[in-house]
Amino acid sequence: MKKCTEYTLGKTRIIKKPDYRADDSYLGVYGSVLKPGCIIRTDKSFYEDHIDDDDYEPGLIPREHSFFYPPDTGEKIGTPEYKKCALLDYQVVEDLNNQQWGFISLTVSTTVFADVGLTDEISNSLYGIEDHWDKDSNDYHREVVDDLKHEVKVQLLKMGFSDQEIDESFKDAEEVDW
Repeated sequence: MKKCTEYTLGKTRIIKKPDYRADDSYLGVYGSVLKPGCIIRTDKSFYEDHIDDDDYEPGLIPREHSFFYPPDTGEKIGTPEYKKCALLDYQVVEDLNNQQWGFISLTVSTTVFADVGLTDEISNSLYGIEDHWDKDSNDYHREVVDDLKHEVKVQLLKMGFSDQEIDESFKDAEEVDW
């Protein structure tokens, strides 16, 4: 009777997938109530710009929220600095909604084979990563992948695999876009 199972490492995959469930509320939110600090989407003006204008009627956007509430940046509502930050946040969220950028998840997964015919995946993931489809995003993604590889390597070392075996599996990692 065989008492020990022998394990071997298979291929490592780096998987990049869209993350449609990322929490983007830190960027600001849309709403349907005109209130202090909000941006009126039809003309990109602020509530405060129209307080003394009795004739102003904010245009409403059919089937959409007409107002954008920027995140609290600590700036006093109505100041030039507040408006500058709020408009930048607004544009970022509009670009997200217009699919100019998005969120992704990254996973590093290494297959482990047992000589008894079983396989398992040792993996680590990070979700909610901003992806602006530019060089800066790619540099950050590479850092995340390196961190995830390190975490997977720690798990594999605990299982008894050598640095050489793990590095060999990582060397030819397959990159998979979903």
